[in-house]
Amino acid sequence: MSRRCTVVLADDHAVVRAGLKLLIELTERYKVVGQAGTGEAVVERVAALQPDLVVMDIRMPKLDGIAATRRIAKRNPDVRVLVLTAYDDPEYVEAAVEAGAMGCLSKRRARSDLVAALDMLASGRMSFPAHLAGMLSKNTYPDARRRRDGLASLSARERDVLFLTAAGYTADEVSLKTYLAPKTVANYRSSLKGKLGAGSRADLMRAVVESGHLADMLRVAGIGQKDQ
Repeated sequence: MSRRCTVVLADDHAVVRAGLKLLIELTERYKVVGQAGTGEAVVERVAALQPDLVVMDIRMPKLDGIAATRRIAKRNPDVRVLVLTAYDDPEYVEAAVEAGAMGCLSKRRARSDLVAALDMLASGRMSFPAHLAGMLSKNTYPDARRRRDGLASLSARERDVLFLTAAGYTADEVSLKTYLAPKTVANYRSSLKGKLGAGSRADLMRAVVESGHLADMLRVAGIGQKDQ
């Protein structure tokens, strides 16, 4: 990274935000440009400051972290959100990803893993603790059956391109990982958006989550931090 990535912190406890700020800025790769103590406030801060990254507590007053993430992803799609949660519950992870988060991290691992998670998001990658991948369930969403049917109609190569694209890999990176020609990858990516009714990477991710294939996507994309 040639410049310091900008970060907005969202947590309803000022002392927690102070600790996160110190931890993040010690790396000198990141600069905290704003803080918020409510979900509504962080949405406003992001709109005003246009940071690169947001560190979002999942439990926020007035507007919870999931709802705030959804608003940010819709209004500011280039901003990458890392959700912090006190619960190692796959339902929270799935909800966060469905809302548009690029990563999740347990608060108890923040001291050891937060900067590494931010590094992943800053490079365009998703970030999730490895131990959660095997716990992810196949939750039932309103469009789950249609989503599952849509993914079932895809070839193995198409699913690989879908998973890697949704996880944030560029077309060139997908080409290298799948041994497909760049033009073929581009055609697959265009076709996938049409087949799944997706207009963006976040829409593709939503399709993966709602179809119950988040764990498969993490496995194919090789995403998951090693447990300490």
